[in-house]
Amino acid sequence: MQEKLALEERKRFLIHLSFIIFFFILNWAIFLIVSSVVTFFHLQLGHSLNIVENWNFDQGWEITSLVKVISFFVIIKFISIRSTSRKPMRTFFIDHYKNVSSPLFTLIIFNLVFAIIFLRPVIAQRVTFELFKVFSSYLGSIIFIFSEVIFLLFLQNVYKVSSKKKIIETILFVILSYLVNVNVFTHSQYSLSSLPFFLLLCFSSSYWSKGSWSYPLLVLVIFIGPLISLLGIDFIWGNEFSYLISSSDPGPLLFTSLLCVSLGYMYFCRRKKSDSLDQV
Repeated sequence: MQEKLALEERKRFLIHLSFIIFFFILNWAIFLIVSSVVTFFHLQLGHSLNIVENWNFDQGWEITSLVKVISFFVIIKFISIRSTSRKPMRTFFIDHYKNVSSPLFTLIIFNLVFAIIFLRPVIAQRVTFELFKVFSSYLGSIIFIFSEVIFLLFLQNVYKVSSKKKIIETILFVILSYLVNVNVFTHSQYSLSSLPFFLLLCFSSSYWSKGSWSYPLLVLVIFIGPLISLLGIDFIWGNEFSYLISSSDPGPLLFTSLLCVSLGYMYFCRRKKSDSLDQV
């Protein structure tokens, strides 16, 4: 019996890996299609490749968001085939919503304050300031990261695996996401250290809340989104369009420190809650 369960577990884990690889291949393929269509129409208008490249950079978040959304809905259709629900995504969002607790707000505020103190942002010396670019960066970064987080959470919901397997595949997912996104979507050096941190923080907050999607969404809306769009840690545009720029380099030291403190805080809160339940 145990051997059969172990075999089923391995089978589901291999299914997870297959979907993860397919998801990133899909990202790459759709990006190539969109880029090719854009390039074709530009060349038809007689634009040079330099103009095409500048346009792609200028519309970076719009293109990336489009690719991420298409990839997400395509892969979700395949995953949903094995779901027992008639509307699996709707069921997932209903069942895995969790009211946000005060410890999460404490964690977000700490991360935000620490990041601001470390980065020491100053007003960028620009002739003009484009509010739409800030909005595109903010909304695009949320779509970018949230689509990847929801994809993996939904996959884990349909094809159940053990907690150990979840941790293994989450680390693998973050590595693959980093390799694909750095070579396909991002144009900024800030992605080298920030993107893995953003993903790990979102996944950690979700697992902290037993697979909830509302926790990572709040982290994105209050902490990660503003950090990317307002403080110039944009992994597509860099600080080209941000209102503020960082005085200190937002490198691995900042993000590693924040991740370690965040994980430690989550572990402390979970242990504290567990001890309280044991005493009841």
